[in-house]
Amino acid sequence: MNNCQKLIQTICEEENIKFQRLSKNWISMLEKDGKTKFISGYKFDLNPHGLGELLDDKYATYEMLSKKQIPIIPHHILFSPQNKETYALDCNKIEVAEKLFFKYQKNIVIKPNIGTCGRDVYHITKQEEIDSCLKKLWQSNFSVSVCPFYKIKAEYRMIVLKNECQVMYQKQRPIVIGDGRKTIRELLIEFNPLLKEKLKNQTYDKILETEEEYIYSWKYNLSLGAIPVPVTNEIQSKLNKLLLQVTEEINLGFCSVDVIETEDHEFFILEINSGVMMDHFISLMQNGKQIAKEIYRNAIKAMFQE
Repeated sequence: MNNCQKLIQTICEEENIKFQRLSKNWISMLEKDGKTKFISGYKFDLNPHGLGELLDDKYATYEMLSKKQIPIIPHHILFSPQNKETYALDCNKIEVAEKLFFKYQKNIVIKPNIGTCGRDVYHITKQEEIDSCLKKLWQSNFSVSVCPFYKIKAEYRMIVLKNECQVMYQKQRPIVIGDGRKTIRELLIEFNPLLKEKLKNQTYDKILETEEEYIYSWKYNLSLGAIPVPVTNEIQSKLNKLLLQVTEEINLGFCSVDVIETEDHEFFILEINSGVMMDHFISLMQNGKQIAKEIYRNAIKAMFQE
C-alpha cells in the first residue's frame, strides 16, 4: 500500500468505517450507517461522475473555464489520423499541430489529454519533433493536447474540498546550485531525498562549480523531483481569488487545482484533477502526513454526509 492508502485505512479504523479493497486493491469500499461509498484510486465519491470526467479531460476543462472567462492555459485537442469519426475530422492531422506550433512562436507543449504526474509531457521547439512525438503518444492515448509553452515563474497546487481550499503549496522545481565540492547527485538528494532511488542507476557524478546551476527537470511535478514549499500571504490571496472565480461557476467536490504564475506575474489555471494524490506531499512537506490525514478524513466524512 502507498502512503495515501495506508492513511485512508487508518482513518476508517478510527471513524468506525468498514473498509474493504476491491479490484486488486485499486478501489476501496467504505460502509457506515447503511451507506456505501467508494474511492477509486485517488478519486473520492464527491464529484458527480460527469464533472469528474470533465476535469480529467484537459481540453474539456479548458473549454468550460474559458467560456466562463476564467483565466486558463489554452489546450487544443488532437486525435490520431486513424480516427475518422465526425468529431475528429478537424483535428486528426499532424498539420493541425504544426499550425499551432507556428501560432505559438515555435514553442509548445504536447501531452496526453488525460493523464497525471507529468508522464509523456514534451516541450517542443523544433518542427521535426512534432511527428515522432505525436505518433508515440497516439500509441497509448486516445487524444492529446497541444498548449503554448509559458515562461513560468512558479507553479502552485490547491487541494479543494466542497469549494474550500484545504491546503495550498508551491511546487519548487529540482534546480541545484554548485559549491565546487559536491556532485550533482549529492546536491539533488539534499534538495529532495526521494530522488536517491531515481538516481541510483544514473551518472550524476560531476562536481558543479561554485554558483553553477543544474536543472534536473523543467517540469513541476512532485513525482519528478519537485518539492512542496509554503506560499506567501500575498500569493495565497491571489490563488484564493482565482479559486473563487471557479467555485462561483461550478461546485468542486474534492479535487486538486494547479495554477501557474508567469514571469509577467499573471496567474492561469493549468489543469484540475478529480483525483487527490498526496503521496509525495506526505513524504516531503513538514507535517505532511498530519495535513494529508486531516484532509482525507474531512473528505471521507463529507462522502457520508451526501
